[in-house]
Amino acid sequence: MSESSRQRLLDDAEVYALHATTDPERRDIEAERTRVDDTARAQFDILVSEIHETLALAVAVDATPAPDRLRQVVLDRVASSDQEPTVRELPPNVTPLHRHRQPRSKSWRYSMVSAAAAVIVAVGGVVVVTQTMGNDPQPSQADQIVAAPDARRATAEFPGGGSATVSYSLSQNAVVVTLDGVSQPPPGRAYQMWFVDGSPRSAGVMTDEQITSESGTVVDGLGASTNFAFSLEPAGGSAQPTEVLTMLTLGA
Repeated sequence: MSESSRQRLLDDAEVYALHATTDPERRDIEAERTRVDDTARAQFDILVSEIHETLALAVAVDATPAPDRLRQVVLDRVASSDQEPTVRELPPNVTPLHRHRQPRSKSWRYSMVSAAAAVIVAVGGVVVVTQTMGNDPQPSQADQIVAAPDARRATAEFPGGGSATVSYSLSQNAVVVTLDGVSQPPPGRAYQMWFVDGSPRSAGVMTDEQITSESGTVVDGLGASTNFAFSLEPAGGSAQPTEVLTMLTLGA
């Protein structure tokens, strides 16, 4: 997958979330989403979800029920009004609706999306920000690493069953380590993690909870590492790896 494909998908997240696309364009975006890697797909989904949540919060904050009297007046008028006849000749200041449904350029739609976002911020921004800061947790460090623009991921099989996945970002200088289906080490032994950039650097000994954690373990200090390794060591770890179990290649 090229970087241009990743960036194109992320650029389309706003118009997709706001349904500001034609049906063919929406299908193209969804097809592109299936072609990119898991990291880019997660970034796209996070952007779309955040836009939906912000809009929903803005609506919920400002929404108020109509007064009973006003509601009844509107319903009475609807019930007593005849359907308007079809207008065959439109006034010069009226544009037929179907013209607005013609495909527009992306630049036009992006301008409209930006304008809509500006209105939301201007009208409900203070309330939305306050509500978000008060109720919604900030993205975790693991989420920030996975969603970073330069995020990558590597997976390798673990001896004895299961796999190890490392999501990493040079800009965040950290990795997220997740083990799937890996058994606990033998009594008196421990899994130790290593950054490898010429010579191994210990990235810490994994606890029982980290081995089974679904959210992953964040390890800082990625630096210029080109590999990430796991070894089986005495409890408490070793200064250098003695029994390497598996090693993942960290590409640029």
